[in-house]
Amino acid sequence: MKKNKTNSKIIGEESQMDRRNFIKLGSLGVTVMITWPLLSSCNGFASKNDNKTNPYFQADVDIELTAKEAKIQLFPGSKTNVWMFDANLKSGDKTALQKFGESYLGPVIRVKKGQKIRIRFKNQLPEESIVHWHGMHVPEKDDGHPKDVIGNGETYIYEFEIMNRAGTYWFHPHPHGRTGPQVYNGLAGLFIVTDDEEQQLKLPSGEYDVPIVIQDRQFDDNNQLVYLNRGRMDRMNGFLGNRILINGNPDGELSLQSGCVYRLRILNGSNSRFYKLAWEDGSPLVIIGKDGSLLDSPISKPYVILGVAERMDVWLDLSNKPQGSRMIMKSLSFSPGMMGMMRNYKIS
Repeated sequence: MKKNKTNSKIIGEESQMDRRNFIKLGSLGVTVMITWPLLSSCNGFASKNDNKTNPYFQADVDIELTAKEAKIQLFPGSKTNVWMFDANLKSGDKTALQKFGESYLGPVIRVKKGQKIRIRFKNQLPEESIVHWHGMHVPEKDDGHPKDVIGNGETYIYEFEIMNRAGTYWFHPHPHGRTGPQVYNGLAGLFIVTDDEEQQLKLPSGEYDVPIVIQDRQFDDNNQLVYLNRGRMDRMNGFLGNRILINGNPDGELSLQSGCVYRLRILNGSNSRFYKLAWEDGSPLVIIGKDGSLLDSPISKPYVILGVAERMDVWLDLSNKPQGSRMIMKSLSFSPGMMGMMRNYKIS
C-alpha cells in the first residue's frame, strides 16, 4: 500500500528572538581547561599509531574515512567552503555506512555490539587532526586523543571491538585547541550501535530510523562560514550562530509517511548553543533514548533541553496524522537563568 506524505519541520527560534537575549544566552558559558598527563604503557611511553593494520584483527567492517576541504551549494550565489568527512566502505555489510545526501555532514556509521571495526582515517586538511568517537568505549590508542594528531597526507588506523549498548553516538575531530573550528567547518558524523536487546524491541528501522543533527551557524555576505567574530569573548563564552541548519542544510524539512512510526535520533552538534525543543502544536515529546542508550521505558515531556553534544531518541507516531499535515519542532526561547540548571559544556 502506498503511504501518504506528512511533512515534519525543525526550525530555530532565533528569527523571533530579541537580539539582546540572543547575545545574553551566548554569554553564560564557562571555560574549562582539562589537561592530561603523559600516558605510559608497559613498554614506556605510548607510541604513535604505526599506520599499519593488525594482521590478527579480523574486521567485520572496514571503512576509509577522509577529512578534506570541499565547496557546497547551501545558498544562491557563491558556494560555501567547508571541511567534510568522505567515507568509503572497503568491506562489510553495506548498511554499515549511510550518507546524509547533499550535505557536508556525515557519514552515519551503523554497527552492532560485538562487531570488530577498522577505520582508516586519512587527513587531507591543511592542518593536523584526529577523530574522537564520542561516547564509545574504545582502547586508549583508538580514542582520538589530541596527542595522536596526524598531519596532512598522513593516515591513522583505528581497530576496536564495539562494546557499547545500542544507542546514538557521534564522532568529531579532537586536535588540541582546534576541535571547535574543525567541527564548525563541518566535520561531524553519527555513530549508531545496535544490539540483540534493541532488535528484540522491533523499533523503527531502515528509512523509519531518521538521524537529525541540529547546528547553528553564521555566514557572511559571500555565503562563507564566520567563526569567533568577537575574538576572545567568543572563545571564553562560546560562539553562537544566527542560522539553524538541520543535517547540514538551511531548510530543515523532512518528508515523512503518514500512518507510520519513526525513530528520530537528534544530536545537538552546535559548538555552544543549548536548545529547548518542543512540538509547536503542544504534543508531548516521547523520549525513548538519551545519549548512549535506550531508556527503561518511554517518557513524555512538553519539551527537552538538549545541551551541546547531547543526543536523544524521539518516538514519532504519525498513524493518526492526515495526509498533508505538518509537524514543526521548535527551539523555544528560555530565560538565561535556566542555564544554571544545565551542564556547562562547549566544543572548543
